[in-house]
Amino acid sequence: MPLEPGTQAPDFTMRDQEGQEWILSKIEGYRFLIFYKVTCPTCQLTLPFIEKLYQWYGDSVNIFGIIQDPPNKAKEFMNNYGLTFPQLIDAPDYPTSIKYDVQVVPTYYLIDPEGKIIISRESFVKKELEDLNHQLAQIAGKEVNPLFEDVSVPAFKAG
Repeated sequence: MPLEPGTQAPDFTMRDQEGQEWILSKIEGYRFLIFYKVTCPTCQLTLPFIEKLYQWYGDSVNIFGIIQDPPNKAKEFMNNYGLTFPQLIDAPDYPTSIKYDVQVVPTYYLIDPEGKIIISRESFVKKELEDLNHQLAQIAGKEVNPLFEDVSVPAFKAG
């Protein structure tokens, strides 16, 4: 079960696939974290939609993939799925995944500027991603872009 909304997001220090260090508490504004593995079919379905959200709202919300695989796998996955947002490496021992009580991938969190979790979700749930899209548009002060336009996706896919 992911951490509950309203709780303080655990701080972490992680490196991206290029070796740059990121500290959650030093990143200002809203932060979105999605935990995943490259071999997870539900993650493969979900991450391209997160890339769309990054393209639309990444100037207002800091979006990060938390990948439970080594850097070479992160780079390969990014290339295969056209991901451009930072991917933070949580392998091999998954310390950040453990802090966030990730038991299913994908699991994602939206964290407010004060560090409180405002959304925590697991798996692929179309309605929840549509709600997230609306919330990110509101945070960014932008119009909502249709996330699933011209694409057929299931209403739910377990992680």
